Amino acid sequence: MVDPHHPVIQSDENVNWICESAHRRRVFRGLTSAGKKMRGLHHKGRGAEKLRPSREAVRKRKEKQ
Repeated sequence: MVDPHHPVIQSDENVNWICESAHRRRVFRGLTSAGKKMRGLHHKGRGAEKLRPSREAVRKRKEKQ
């Protein structure tokens, strides 16, 4: 786990991207590697047609109806 408020992280050019506001709550949006794996987004090409759009998109579409 990385603390985005730590001064060493903020000064390191390789890791300080995580300090930007666009990367807040990445875990809850399923944007980490583990989240993408759970959503089935690591699969590409033939056989992956049923995995997209994501479960979240399907849920939102059903709620809209």
